[in-house]
Amino acid sequence: MSDLSIWTDIVDHARWAPTPHNTQHARFRLLDSRRAVLCYEPSRLLPVEDPRGQFMACGLGIVLEMAAVAAAHHDLDLEVRYLTGTLDHTLSGPQPYAELTLVPRTKPEPLSRELIKQRRTSRLPYDGDRPVSPTVLAELAAIAEGFEHQLEFSSDRKEVDWVLGLNADTMFYDLRDDRTRAEIGMWARYSMKHARKHGDGLAAHAMMFPGFLMWLFFNKNWIFQIPGLSHLCRALYLRSMRGTGTVAWISGDFQTPAGCVNAGRMLARVWLTMTRHGVYLHPFGSVITNERSHKTMEEHFANSQRKHPLWLLVRLGHSNVPPQAMRLSVDDLIVS
Repeated sequence: MSDLSIWTDIVDHARWAPTPHNTQHARFRLLDSRRAVLCYEPSRLLPVEDPRGQFMACGLGIVLEMAAVAAAHHDLDLEVRYLTGTLDHTLSGPQPYAELTLVPRTKPEPLSRELIKQRRTSRLPYDGDRPVSPTVLAELAAIAEGFEHQLEFSSDRKEVDWVLGLNADTMFYDLRDDRTRAEIGMWARYSMKHARKHGDGLAAHAMMFPGFLMWLFFNKNWIFQIPGLSHLCRALYLRSMRGTGTVAWISGDFQTPAGCVNAGRMLARVWLTMTRHGVYLHPFGSVITNERSHKTMEEHFANSQRKHPLWLLVRLGHSNVPPQAMRLSVDDLIVS
Protein backbone atom coordinates (compact mmCIF):
# COMPACT_ATOMS: atom_id res chain seq x y z
CA MET A 1 0.00 0.00 0.00
CA SER A 2 1.19 3.53 -0.77
CA ASP A 3 2.33 5.95 1.92
CA LEU A 4 -0.75 6.99 3.91
CA SER A 5 0.91 9.54 6.19
CA ILE A 6 -0.91 12.51 4.65
CA TRP A 7 -4.30 10.83 5.10
CA THR A 8 -3.41 9.94 8.68
CA ASP A 9 -2.57 13.58 9.35
CA ILE A 10 -5.86 14.70 7.76
CA VAL A 11 -7.87 12.23 9.86
CA ASP A 12 -6.00 13.39 12.98
CA HIS A 13 -7.38 16.87 12.36
CA ALA A 14 -10.81 15.92 11.03
CA ARG A 15 -11.55 13.86 14.15
CA TRP A 16 -11.84 17.12 16.11
CA ALA A 17 -14.81 18.22 14.01
CA PRO A 18 -17.92 18.79 16.16
CA THR A 19 -20.78 16.34 15.65
CA PRO A 20 -24.29 16.15 17.19
CA HIS A 21 -23.92 14.92 20.79
CA ASN A 22 -20.24 14.29 19.95
CA THR A 23 -21.27 11.00 18.31
CA GLN A 24 -18.24 11.06 15.96
CA HIS A 25 -20.08 9.02 13.35
CA ALA A 26 -17.56 9.57 10.51
CA ARG A 27 -15.10 6.85 9.50
CA PHE A 28 -12.35 6.78 6.86
CA ARG A 29 -11.37 3.89 4.60
CA LEU A 30 -7.93 4.67 3.16
CA LEU A 31 -7.35 3.25 -0.33
CA ASP A 32 -3.98 4.71 -1.30
CA SER A 33 -1.94 7.90 -0.94
CA ARG A 34 -4.51 9.92 -2.91
CA ARG A 35 -7.86 8.18 -2.44
CA ALA A 36 -10.09 7.40 0.53
CA VAL A 37 -13.75 6.76 1.29
CA LEU A 38 -15.64 8.73 3.90
CA CYS A 39 -18.02 6.35 5.69
CA TYR A 40 -20.63 6.73 8.40
CA GLU A 41 -21.25 4.41 11.32
CA PRO A 42 -25.01 3.57 11.46
CA SER A 43 -24.95 2.71 15.17
CA ARG A 44 -23.94 6.31 15.91
CA LEU A 45 -26.87 7.98 14.16
CA LEU A 46 -29.80 9.57 16.00
CA PRO A 47 -32.99 8.05 14.53
CA VAL A 48 -35.30 9.57 17.15
CA GLU A 49 -34.10 13.17 17.18
CA ASP A 50 -32.87 13.23 13.59
CA PRO A 51 -35.00 10.68 11.69
CA ARG A 52 -34.11 12.11 8.26
CA GLY A 53 -30.40 12.27 9.09
CA GLN A 54 -30.24 16.01 8.42
CA PHE A 55 -27.99 16.94 11.33
CA MET A 56 -25.82 13.87 10.94
CA ALA A 57 -25.32 14.72 7.24
CA CYS A 58 -24.48 18.25 8.35
CA GLY A 59 -21.91 16.72 10.71
CA LEU A 60 -20.33 14.86 7.80
CA GLY A 61 -20.17 18.18 5.94
CA ILE A 62 -18.24 19.68 8.85
CA VAL A 63 -15.84 16.72 8.80
CA LEU A 64 -15.31 17.14 5.05
CA GLU A 65 -14.57 20.86 5.29
CA MET A 66 -12.15 20.41 8.16
CA ALA A 67 -10.45 17.61 6.23
CA ALA A 68 -10.11 20.02 3.31
CA VAL A 69 -8.54 22.67 5.56
CA ALA A 70 -6.12 20.05 6.91
CA ALA A 71 -5.25 18.94 3.37
CA ALA A 72 -4.31 22.52 2.44
CA HIS A 73 -1.31 22.24 4.79
CA HIS A 74 0.07 19.74 2.25
CA ASP A 75 -0.78 22.00 -0.72
CA LEU A 76 -3.64 19.68 -1.57
CA ASP A 77 -7.36 20.07 -1.99
CA LEU A 78 -10.14 17.57 -1.37
CA GLU A 79 -12.25 16.46 -4.30
CA VAL A 80 -15.51 14.85 -3.17
CA ARG A 81 -17.81 12.51 -5.09
CA TYR A 82 -20.89 11.57 -3.08
CA LEU A 83 -21.91 7.92 -3.18
CA THR A 84 -25.22 8.25 -1.36
CA GLY A 85 -27.47 10.87 0.14
CA THR A 86 -29.13 8.50 2.59
CA LEU A 87 -28.04 7.69 6.13
CA ASP A 88 -29.59 4.40 7.27
CA HIS A 89 -29.42 3.58 10.98
CA THR A 90 -30.66 0.01 10.38
CA LEU A 91 -27.48 -1.07 8.56
CA SER A 92 -24.49 -2.67 10.23
CA GLY A 93 -20.87 -1.58 10.02
CA PRO A 94 -19.31 1.47 8.33
CA GLN A 95 -21.24 2.52 5.21
CA PRO A 96 -19.64 4.41 2.27
CA TYR A 97 -20.81 8.00 1.93
CA ALA A 98 -18.34 9.82 -0.32
CA GLU A 99 -15.25 9.10 -2.34
CA LEU A 100 -12.38 11.46 -1.52
CA THR A 101 -9.45 12.31 -3.75
CA LEU A 102 -6.50 14.53 -2.90
CA VAL A 103 -5.69 16.86 -5.80
CA PRO A 104 -3.18 19.73 -6.22
CA ARG A 105 -4.44 22.94 -4.64
CA THR A 106 -5.08 25.79 -7.05
CA LYS A 107 -5.98 28.58 -4.61
CA PRO A 108 -4.77 29.59 -1.14
CA GLU A 109 -6.55 28.43 2.00
CA PRO A 110 -7.24 31.39 4.34
CA LEU A 111 -7.79 29.16 7.39
CA SER A 112 -4.97 27.45 9.27
CA ARG A 113 -5.40 23.81 10.20
CA GLU A 114 -4.29 24.74 13.74
CA LEU A 115 -7.69 26.39 14.21
CA ILE A 116 -9.32 22.94 14.01
CA LYS A 117 -7.77 21.79 17.28
CA GLN A 118 -8.19 25.21 18.90
CA ARG A 119 -11.93 25.29 18.14
CA ARG A 120 -14.19 24.73 21.15
CA THR A 121 -17.82 24.81 22.10
CA SER A 122 -17.99 27.14 25.09
CA ARG A 123 -20.78 26.58 27.62
CA LEU A 124 -18.95 28.82 30.09
CA PRO A 125 -20.33 32.21 31.17
CA TYR A 126 -19.31 34.79 28.57
CA ASP A 127 -17.36 37.97 29.10
CA GLY A 128 -19.49 40.64 30.72
CA ASP A 129 -22.25 41.01 28.14
CA ARG A 130 -19.63 42.07 25.57
CA PRO A 131 -21.26 41.61 22.17
CA VAL A 132 -19.35 40.17 19.24
CA SER A 133 -17.82 42.85 17.02
CA PRO A 134 -20.09 43.95 14.15
CA THR A 135 -17.09 43.54 11.84
CA VAL A 136 -16.69 39.89 12.82
CA LEU A 137 -20.43 39.27 12.53
CA ALA A 138 -20.43 40.78 9.05
CA GLU A 139 -17.55 38.48 8.06
CA LEU A 140 -19.43 35.43 9.37
CA ALA A 141 -22.58 36.49 7.52
CA ALA A 142 -20.59 36.85 4.31
CA ILE A 143 -19.17 33.34 4.67
CA ALA A 144 -22.67 31.95 5.20
CA GLU A 145 -23.94 33.85 2.16
CA GLY A 146 -21.16 32.27 0.08
CA PHE A 147 -22.79 28.91 0.80
CA GLU A 148 -26.28 30.33 0.09
CA HIS A 149 -27.19 30.47 3.78
CA GLN A 150 -28.30 33.49 5.78
CA LEU A 151 -26.77 34.26 9.17
CA GLU A 152 -28.76 36.80 11.18
CA PHE A 153 -27.84 38.09 14.61
CA SER A 154 -28.76 40.42 17.43
CA SER A 155 -26.97 41.96 20.39
CA ASP A 156 -30.17 43.52 21.72
CA ARG A 157 -30.56 42.63 25.41
CA LYS A 158 -34.22 41.69 25.08
CA GLU A 159 -33.56 39.40 22.13
CA VAL A 160 -30.61 37.75 23.86
CA ASP A 161 -32.66 37.12 27.01
CA TRP A 162 -35.54 35.75 24.94
CA VAL A 163 -33.26 33.22 23.23
CA LEU A 164 -31.65 32.15 26.50
CA GLY A 165 -35.09 31.71 28.06
CA LEU A 166 -36.38 29.63 25.15
CA ASN A 167 -33.35 27.36 25.35
CA ALA A 168 -33.77 26.91 29.13
CA ASP A 169 -37.46 26.15 28.75
CA THR A 170 -36.68 23.55 26.11
CA MET A 171 -34.09 21.89 28.31
CA PHE A 172 -36.22 21.65 31.44
CA TYR A 173 -39.84 21.70 30.30
CA ASP A 174 -40.11 20.56 26.69
CA LEU A 175 -37.55 17.73 26.72
CA ARG A 176 -39.88 15.27 28.45
CA ASP A 177 -40.38 12.84 25.61
CA ASP A 178 -39.08 9.52 26.91
CA ARG A 179 -37.67 8.31 23.59
CA THR A 180 -35.83 11.57 22.90
CA ARG A 181 -34.41 11.73 26.39
CA ALA A 182 -33.35 8.08 26.23
CA GLU A 183 -31.50 8.63 22.95
CA ILE A 184 -29.63 11.66 24.26
CA GLY A 185 -28.97 9.82 27.52
CA MET A 186 -27.11 7.11 25.61
CA TRP A 187 -24.44 9.72 24.89
CA ALA A 188 -24.27 11.22 28.40
CA ARG A 189 -20.91 10.76 30.13
CA TYR A 190 -21.28 11.51 33.82
CA SER A 191 -17.63 11.54 34.95
CA MET A 192 -14.14 11.99 33.53
CA LYS A 193 -13.58 8.25 33.91
CA HIS A 194 -16.79 7.57 31.98
CA ALA A 195 -15.81 10.07 29.26
CA ARG A 196 -12.27 8.69 28.88
CA LYS A 197 -13.60 5.15 28.63
CA HIS A 198 -15.84 5.98 25.69
CA GLY A 199 -13.87 8.83 24.07
CA ASP A 200 -17.08 10.45 22.83
CA GLY A 201 -20.47 11.76 23.94
CA LEU A 202 -21.73 14.58 26.10
CA ALA A 203 -19.23 14.69 28.93
CA ALA A 204 -20.35 16.47 32.09
CA HIS A 205 -17.05 18.35 32.37
CA ALA A 206 -17.43 19.74 28.84
CA MET A 207 -21.16 20.42 29.26
CA MET A 208 -20.36 22.45 32.40
CA PHE A 209 -23.05 20.50 34.23
CA PRO A 210 -22.54 18.49 37.45
CA GLY A 211 -22.42 14.79 36.65
CA PHE A 212 -24.94 13.81 39.31
CA LEU A 213 -27.46 16.36 38.04
CA MET A 214 -26.98 15.12 34.49
CA TRP A 215 -27.60 11.55 35.68
CA LEU A 216 -30.78 12.64 37.47
CA PHE A 217 -31.98 14.52 34.40
CA PHE A 218 -31.75 11.48 32.16
CA ASN A 219 -32.62 8.76 34.64
CA LYS A 220 -35.00 10.41 37.14
CA ASN A 221 -36.47 13.16 35.03
CA TRP A 222 -39.67 13.33 37.08
CA ILE A 223 -37.65 15.16 39.75
CA PHE A 224 -37.22 18.11 37.38
CA GLN A 225 -40.96 18.37 36.99
CA ILE A 226 -41.41 19.31 40.65
CA PRO A 227 -42.38 23.02 40.41
CA GLY A 228 -39.94 24.50 42.92
CA LEU A 229 -37.00 22.35 41.89
CA SER A 230 -37.59 22.82 38.17
CA HIS A 231 -37.57 26.61 38.58
CA LEU A 232 -34.37 26.44 40.65
CA CYS A 233 -32.60 24.27 38.05
CA ARG A 234 -33.77 26.57 35.27
CA ALA A 235 -32.36 29.57 37.15
CA LEU A 236 -29.02 27.80 37.71
CA TYR A 237 -28.86 26.83 34.05
CA LEU A 238 -29.57 30.41 32.96
CA ARG A 239 -26.86 31.61 35.32
CA SER A 240 -24.34 29.48 33.40
CA MET A 241 -25.28 31.54 30.32
CA ARG A 242 -24.57 34.89 31.96
CA GLY A 243 -22.53 37.40 30.01
CA THR A 244 -24.03 36.43 26.67
CA GLY A 245 -24.02 39.51 24.47
CA THR A 246 -24.93 38.16 21.04
CA VAL A 247 -27.20 35.49 19.60
CA ALA A 248 -27.43 34.34 15.98
CA TRP A 249 -29.66 32.17 13.84
CA ILE A 250 -28.99 30.57 10.47
CA SER A 251 -31.33 29.65 7.63
CA GLY A 252 -30.66 27.81 4.39
CA ASP A 253 -31.39 24.62 2.49
CA PHE A 254 -31.57 22.00 5.21
CA GLN A 255 -34.13 19.75 3.51
CA THR A 256 -32.11 17.94 0.84
CA PRO A 257 -29.13 15.65 1.61
CA ALA A 258 -26.83 17.85 -0.48
CA GLY A 259 -28.17 20.94 1.29
CA CYS A 260 -27.41 19.47 4.72
CA VAL A 261 -23.83 18.62 3.75
CA ASN A 262 -23.39 22.11 2.30
CA ALA A 263 -24.73 23.57 5.55
CA GLY A 264 -22.09 21.61 7.45
CA ARG A 265 -19.29 22.81 5.23
CA MET A 266 -20.50 26.38 5.73
CA LEU A 267 -20.73 25.95 9.50
CA ALA A 268 -17.19 24.57 9.65
CA ARG A 269 -15.83 27.71 7.97
CA VAL A 270 -17.92 30.01 10.15
CA TRP A 271 -16.77 28.21 13.30
CA LEU A 272 -13.07 28.21 12.36
CA THR A 273 -13.27 31.89 11.41
CA MET A 274 -14.80 32.63 14.80
CA THR A 275 -11.95 30.71 16.42
CA ARG A 276 -9.45 32.88 14.56
CA HIS A 277 -11.13 35.95 16.09
CA GLY A 278 -11.27 34.51 19.62
CA VAL A 279 -15.06 34.12 19.52
CA TYR A 280 -16.81 31.06 20.95
CA LEU A 281 -20.06 29.44 19.93
CA HIS A 282 -22.65 27.48 21.90
CA PRO A 283 -25.35 25.80 19.74
CA PHE A 284 -28.86 25.42 21.16
CA GLY A 285 -29.60 22.13 19.46
CA SER A 286 -32.61 21.18 21.55
CA VAL A 287 -34.48 24.26 20.34
CA ILE A 288 -34.00 23.07 16.76
CA THR A 289 -34.93 19.41 17.25
CA ASN A 290 -37.87 20.12 19.57
CA GLU A 291 -40.85 20.75 17.29
CA ARG A 292 -42.67 23.13 19.62
CA SER A 293 -39.61 25.23 20.41
CA HIS A 294 -38.57 25.33 16.76
CA LYS A 295 -42.00 26.67 15.79
CA THR A 296 -41.80 29.30 18.55
CA MET A 297 -38.38 30.37 17.27
CA GLU A 298 -39.57 30.58 13.66
CA GLU A 299 -42.52 32.76 14.68
CA HIS A 300 -40.37 35.04 16.84
CA PHE A 301 -37.73 35.59 14.15
CA ALA A 302 -40.19 35.76 11.23
CA ASN A 303 -38.60 37.45 8.22
CA SER A 304 -40.43 37.79 4.91
CA GLN A 305 -37.09 38.16 3.10
CA ARG A 306 -35.78 34.83 4.37
CA LYS A 307 -35.67 32.17 1.64
CA HIS A 308 -35.39 29.05 3.82
CA PRO A 309 -36.42 27.86 7.31
CA LEU A 310 -34.15 28.36 10.31
CA TRP A 311 -32.01 25.36 11.18
CA LEU A 312 -29.57 26.64 13.80
CA LEU A 313 -29.70 28.90 16.88
CA VAL A 314 -26.55 29.83 18.83
CA ARG A 315 -25.11 32.19 21.37
CA LEU A 316 -21.78 33.83 20.56
CA GLY A 317 -19.24 35.54 22.73
CA HIS A 318 -15.91 35.66 24.51
CA SER A 319 -14.98 33.43 27.44
CA ASN A 320 -12.11 31.68 29.13
CA VAL A 321 -10.80 28.68 27.21
CA PRO A 322 -13.42 25.96 27.77
CA PRO A 323 -12.65 22.29 28.41
CA GLN A 324 -12.32 20.10 25.34
CA ALA A 325 -14.65 17.17 24.72
CA MET A 326 -13.13 13.72 24.29
CA ARG A 327 -12.29 12.33 20.87
CA LEU A 328 -11.76 8.86 19.49
CA SER A 329 -8.26 8.05 18.25
CA VAL A 330 -7.11 8.10 14.65
CA ASP A 331 -7.00 4.31 14.72
CA ASP A 332 -10.63 4.21 15.82
CA LEU A 333 -11.68 6.31 12.82
CA ILE A 334 -9.72 4.44 10.15
CA VAL A 335 -11.54 1.27 9.09
CA SER A 336 -10.65 -1.55 6.70
